[in-house]
Amino acid sequence: MTDITHPLPFGGMADSEYRISAWWVLPISAIAWWACGFLPWLAQLSYQVTGLSEGPTPAVAGFSPLPFTTDDAVVGLVVMALVGGLLAGLMARIPASAGAGAGAAIAGTLISMAAAGGTSWWLAVRASVPGDAGPLALLVVTCAAGLVGLGAGLLTALGPAALRGVALALPVVLLDGWIWGFVPGNPVSPTGTWWIFAVALGVAFGLAVDSRPIELLGWLPAAGVVWVLQAAGPALLAVQENIWPGSALTESPLSAVGIAWVEISSAAIVSDGHQLGAWVVALLLGAAIAALRLSREASDEGELSEAWA
Repeated sequence: MTDITHPLPFGGMADSEYRISAWWVLPISAIAWWACGFLPWLAQLSYQVTGLSEGPTPAVAGFSPLPFTTDDAVVGLVVMALVGGLLAGLMARIPASAGAGAGAAIAGTLISMAAAGGTSWWLAVRASVPGDAGPLALLVVTCAAGLVGLGAGLLTALGPAALRGVALALPVVLLDGWIWGFVPGNPVSPTGTWWIFAVALGVAFGLAVDSRPIELLGWLPAAGVVWVLQAAGPALLAVQENIWPGSALTESPLSAVGIAWVEISSAAIVSDGHQLGAWVVALLLGAAIAALRLSREASDEGELSEAWA
């Protein structure tokens, strides 16, 4: 049987640490984008089949890999495609070769997008009225959100510590919508749940520190980006509320940028909706995770020095 692992090229650690081949990242990232990112959607379908929530069952309405035909399609697609892209990008860290891992993660995500997105678009076109541009717009939204999430995942997995918190900013503020999507009958919609936000932000802060305490300065730009992007959820909901047949947004999709900008720009200068208590919890959690990472790094360096002595 062929050995799919190979040692890490790092001195004596090569004998104890192994990582899988980059080829395995391709199917893993493809599965991560769809099966993990859109897991709330798949869970809601299973709830409908088992009777835990109301709504047409897939057996009656037809199964769609992505929620192109739901009432909250835009918000749900953005949140789930973004989280899926983040998870797929993180898979690039699995192999020893960063370049090969990144390439495999990108390829796997694009294949998954083409398969799931293309199938859902085709099914939505068949169910829509002739000339309806909605399915194509939803496909574009899905791919754009997925690529943003993929970039965040790659930067978190392979980028410098100072940029990880910034890369995780948008997933942090939208994560609560993804988690609430597992509740039977509940849409995938950001609601600003303070404890989910606090834990996610704390983890993001903690991951932004590798081996030097000075890397804590990377929290400043990360905190600034998260502060502003906390309005991303309300901005998505505002865009969703302005979508109906014949609306200005339907006639000119680019006007969605203006609607989102109004929500996000105001968040930079006001404290309303920023959940200051959650920020305190996030800072404490981030400090604890950072301290653990710093102490572990110092311990590893001490053991390595003793081994070379």
